[in-house]
Amino acid sequence: MIIILNGPLGIGKSTLAETLMERLELCAMIEGDSLVAVNPPAADELEHLHSAIELLVMHHRRFGYRHFVVDHLWRSAADLADLRRRLTPIDAEGEIRCFLLTLPADVNLRRIERRQDARAIDERDLELRTCEEEREMLAKYSGLGEPFDVSAAPPELAARMLQLLAIR
Repeated sequence: MIIILNGPLGIGKSTLAETLMERLELCAMIEGDSLVAVNPPAADELEHLHSAIELLVMHHRRFGYRHFVVDHLWRSAADLADLRRRLTPIDAEGEIRCFLLTLPADVNLRRIERRQDARAIDERDLELRTCEEEREMLAKYSGLGEPFDVSAAPPELAARMLQLLAIR
């Protein structure tokens, strides 16, 4: 099973990914933001990201990992289709499920405010603007994942998602 978590900044992609990874045996978490954090920036960020995810899934499969949780913000259905196209040959019998994490805008913005309290650098304004822009962009398009409300606590969300995926 490959679980793709899509959504705007501050919605809880990484938190849910970590919670799922801890609950799934033989699971690796792949954080998209970390893969594209390079200097200088990649000429084609999406190609850089997708080829890195592809390599990491193949690498972890060689060591016996069966489940993967990948989190990032994908901006179009075509981008997600490209990722699926790359991952399907690695395990043709495996399942790839993509979820678009949802949350009321005011709750999403409060989460961003709360996490700023724990950071050394105040990026509040940038993150609030980015979140609003990403939410607007995601609202315009379909095919960005199955909607999944993340209003509950991470353990409850992970249990609900694993039940939805029929994974024990």
